[in-house]
Amino acid sequence: MREMSRRNSSAALTLLGAVLLLIGRLAAAVPVRDIAPGPYKPNWDSIAQTACPEWFRDAKLGLWARWGPQSVPARGDDYARNLYLSALDVRTGKAHPDFTYQVEHYGPPSQTGFKDVIRSWTASRWEPDSLMALYRRAGARYFVALANDSDNFDCYNSKYQSWNSVAVGPHQDIVGRWAEAARAAGLHFGVSVHAARAWTWFEPAQGSDHTGPLAGRSYDGRRNLSDGLGLWWNGLNPQELYAQNHPLGAPPDDAYITKFYLRTKDLIDHYQPDLLDFDTVSLPFGEAGLSLAAHYYNTGLMVHAGKAEVVLNAHQLQSDRRTAVVESYERSASDRLMPDPWQAETSIGQWQYKTGQPYRSVTQIVRMLVDVVSKNGNLLLDLPLRGDGTLDDDEQVFLNGLGQWMDSNAEGLYGTRPWKIFGEGPSPPPPAILADARATYTPQDIRFTQTKDGRMLYAFFFGWPPDGKLTVRSLAQTDTGSGMSGPRLASLTLLGSREVIPWTQDAAGLHVTLPAHAPNAHACALKLVFE
Repeated sequence: MREMSRRNSSAALTLLGAVLLLIGRLAAAVPVRDIAPGPYKPNWDSIAQTACPEWFRDAKLGLWARWGPQSVPARGDDYARNLYLSALDVRTGKAHPDFTYQVEHYGPPSQTGFKDVIRSWTASRWEPDSLMALYRRAGARYFVALANDSDNFDCYNSKYQSWNSVAVGPHQDIVGRWAEAARAAGLHFGVSVHAARAWTWFEPAQGSDHTGPLAGRSYDGRRNLSDGLGLWWNGLNPQELYAQNHPLGAPPDDAYITKFYLRTKDLIDHYQPDLLDFDTVSLPFGEAGLSLAAHYYNTGLMVHAGKAEVVLNAHQLQSDRRTAVVESYERSASDRLMPDPWQAETSIGQWQYKTGQPYRSVTQIVRMLVDVVSKNGNLLLDLPLRGDGTLDDDEQVFLNGLGQWMDSNAEGLYGTRPWKIFGEGPSPPPPAILADARATYTPQDIRFTQTKDGRMLYAFFFGWPPDGKLTVRSLAQTDTGSGMSGPRLASLTLLGSREVIPWTQDAAGLHVTLPAHAPNAHACALKLVFE
């Protein structure tokens, strides 16, 4: 019996040792990130203790310049990836048009790939202060700059990415100059980070031509430091840009994740943005993303004297994580009133500049903005800049039109909060994934906002009734038998109009007789003051 007891004890100790060894190895496998001291720790429960700042909830409209070297060819989205797509399309029998363009204007991508496009980006006519004045005039209350795109190029003076805008291309700190211009114009400043995608997104750069004299010769996504000897990029390692020394489909390795963490932490520390937007589903790379969130929130407390004044965005969050991070909807929007603040992200055209691309109208964007705000959201709107850093004529006309509408109607947006319902009308909200589409509305489609104290309600309607009659059914009064109950109005005005507006209120709703002419063609708003 004693021998058996000894054997059991020995086995237990061996098992305990194995468990402790395994725990030690697992702990060693999880890197310890250097984050700013403070109350936030790298876990969801901790970062959920933050609060969305009032400035963001009040701002409603942000403008975005998702501007980098991919805008130089003026061919629209994803040029850095598309230029490597030489495989023949089964429908057209041709390679991707961007591959053909690259060969004709830069050379074959086995020799001159995206790195050479970066070199040609000079930003020769970029005037951030003038642009910021236009953005402010158009109604923006915050501005977001591209820090890096899926092309993995840092548009700032990066310590951890040699392929950056100070070292290559324009030889300027693009993010730094954007930040100075935004803050000088009185706008909150944010940055968007997309480089977490580069590992997979850039995989076509590993390929080679499928046909022709260069068939089988590796593209420059396979180049290394030693290949640049005697060339313009001597001393720059293409693998820092393309990150393609891995098998197709392999998950990002620890070195790539650590570098992403250090680059983003450097961005936070150096530029202290008010908003940090991740182009990822939830936070990037699990533990690394949580560490960045904790660092960002702790840093924000230090910068803003203990106040929670910074905003972190990511996509497709679980419902219990929307208090930790503000959810962003890319090219979409919520189809319902959300309990937590959120942000819709879209562009008037493509993300990157494309010559001759059609733009969305002021009417379409205004109606989307109003719909988003009525559901407790903000709109972040991209206006693609040309490679030289300028807006084209159509974009300037758009900004002027948006600013004119905001002159008369912004009071129904800035600083408001959602009402008990977001709206009414016959047109059902499109599903969230389609909410960025060009929705068709009727004059009976109405969206509501209210002042923080609840004394004033704004009812935006999307069109002018042909007979000049408008009924707001949500403001009906109920006949109780002994009288009417419900919200009673003290006054009603039409924003942008000096006309006296007749109105009555009964059990069917608020009935309004509108003037002969609409104050604008986009979205009109009734300002309702309650008794």
